[in-house]
Amino acid sequence: MEGDAIVGQVLDALDELDLARDTIVVFASDNGPDGPIASPFGGDMPDIGSSGPYRGALGDVSEGSIRTAAIVRWPGHIQLRSSYAMFSIMDFFPTFARLVGGKIPDDRPIDGVDQSDLLLGVSDSGRRENLLTFVSSELVAVRWKQFRAYFADVAPGRSGAGGATVLGGVGASAAPMNGYPKVFNIESDPHEEHNIGEMYEWVTGPVLKVVEDYKASLAKHPNPPAANMTRF
Repeated sequence: MEGDAIVGQVLDALDELDLARDTIVVFASDNGPDGPIASPFGGDMPDIGSSGPYRGALGDVSEGSIRTAAIVRWPGHIQLRSSYAMFSIMDFFPTFARLVGGKIPDDRPIDGVDQSDLLLGVSDSGRRENLLTFVSSELVAVRWKQFRAYFADVAPGRSGAGGATVLGGVGASAAPMNGYPKVFNIESDPHEEHNIGEMYEWVTGPVLKVVEDYKASLAKHPNPPAANMTRF
């Protein structure tokens, strides 16, 4: 309720100052729900949310931990519509740079991609097909199109929405150590219950290419030490 009231004050102020049509407003989150267990219906505590059909909660590396809702408003430029296109918070930097006529640095890799065509309705799919997921500095998972692949067995932790852990499901023997990452189709299997990494090994080709491209970039531009002080 407080968040709703504060956002309302900001939007009202933009209207009063006649700046609404010249202002991009973003309301977004960087993680899924918190709480001991993220159930489909929330919990008894007011700070426990729901990750909907997706598995996981804040601190996990599954879809329910990372996939969140976002609203972007720019009257006269962004038309009212909904989209399931993959969009990272990292994409706002190059996107806004283009929209305001700025220039991003060209002396280093930029993790975000320009998504202005998606926001302006020129494209329905956007320019992002993949997203890397880390625990500290360790690459543990990759989202490619509608597939999420895991390269390490993740502790069961909180299996929100009643979903199975990464360690179970069909093809449970298909683990990274015997050549196949664990792969889940999050569109048809949002709980991530059925590991298809062994049955649909063609998926691992483009997934591994994403990883190799990332690793190649490290040769010239090594990552700085991870800022996260925890083992989330």
